[in-house]
Amino acid sequence: MNPNEKTHKMKPMVRHVAGLLVLVCFGAGLLVAGLRPASSAAPAADADDPHYEYMDNETCGACHQEKLRDYQSSFMGQTPHDQVFRQFYAAVNARGKPDGIGFRAFKPKGASDCASCHTPDVVLDAGHELSLEEAIKRGSKGISCDYCHTIKDVKVIFDPKTGRYDTRIWKMVTRARGEVKRGPLKDAKSPFHKTKFSPIHVKSEFCAACHNNQEHLLSLDTYHVWKQAFDKGVVKQTCQQCHMPTGGKDRPIAIGGPVRPASQIHRHFFHGGHNAEMVKKAATMKAEASRRGETLVVNVDVTNSGAGHTFPGAATLRNVILVVDAVDEDGKPLAHAGSRKEVLPPLAGVGHSPRDFGGHVGAMFARPFATKSGKAPTGGFNADHVLFDTRIYPGQTAHRSFHFKAPASGHARVRVRLIYRWAFKPLVDKKGWKMDDIVIFDRKLTA
Repeated sequence: MNPNEKTHKMKPMVRHVAGLLVLVCFGAGLLVAGLRPASSAAPAADADDPHYEYMDNETCGACHQEKLRDYQSSFMGQTPHDQVFRQFYAAVNARGKPDGIGFRAFKPKGASDCASCHTPDVVLDAGHELSLEEAIKRGSKGISCDYCHTIKDVKVIFDPKTGRYDTRIWKMVTRARGEVKRGPLKDAKSPFHKTKFSPIHVKSEFCAACHNNQEHLLSLDTYHVWKQAFDKGVVKQTCQQCHMPTGGKDRPIAIGGPVRPASQIHRHFFHGGHNAEMVKKAATMKAEASRRGETLVVNVDVTNSGAGHTFPGAATLRNVILVVDAVDEDGKPLAHAGSRKEVLPPLAGVGHSPRDFGGHVGAMFARPFATKSGKAPTGGFNADHVLFDTRIYPGQTAHRSFHFKAPASGHARVRVRLIYRWAFKPLVDKKGWKMDDIVIFDRKLTA
């Protein structure tokens, strides 16, 4: 059984607990395992109880059912058992066979910063890096509901002299574990736990605890880019406003709770680079084709009009490819008449499938890392330098021109596609992963 399958169905025991909670919410006065009514003997709201044990997500979801459904469907809710992450970490392919591609191929034993964000609960308990294997052995619940809602503060640590961040999570995150649950509402009340409004839960700094990762290179710069754009007024929204949107109808947040305006209810899908609808909101594209003597010129502008970070996102494997085809009226391909800069690199795919675009006319928007020997792509764990950085920053436009030999007679027909991929295709092919291209735009022109 895929370990992720366990997160998609509520176990019979949890359904039983949910039924009991419904009774409690309406005053039956029953106690449910793992939950305690708020008591005056509880620790102060800002105190951290080192003996506290995080509750399972299903316990929280017994009352917060919509939140549980949302979160279980998200990639964040599946960590640390997401298969692609685990396979890249363990340097094995989709069949579980060692392939030399991933973190454990670079460092066969010992701790890593991977566990800091995929199993933050036990890493914070330890106060230092752990291996993912050790963190899971110690019973990590991953990025659980209870983990996030007992965080008191997140401090972004940046040294302007070196231009580097300190992203050790135990230096950044302050917890207040206990029966007080923190969130964005000032008037929230619960019969099972105390509540407190938390300013950090509505700030992007909360997300910076993991979405900013300083290794030799700043391997994840999501917060860094957002902060610069936000301070300049280019970006208006926080991470939460974009990735935890409100909407729907007015409804209770928890069973037995008051009906709240939909504008107060943030969904917990955390949609991002694996969600087609989210990806398509990030950019706009303009394309035109014209003749200049015997040359056909195709001009394309791609604008990061919707992402508060780079397009594509900060993860080092994300990439967007611009694919340009030009044919005559009979469908015969027109010869490329431009420079090598107008041709896609091997990272766009090497092979003979219709999805392999390496060597094809086009452009790539990405930030691939390379090892000291020049091997690319690689993860931040053994990256020596950035191979190139053509990502589009918030509010900016990337202009690209492509040149073909114009047909001697008749019109030229041009097709321009903008395609998003969450990983470079050669890596996907070697690992045996399943990846569907997200076609953001597919435009046809005549000149």
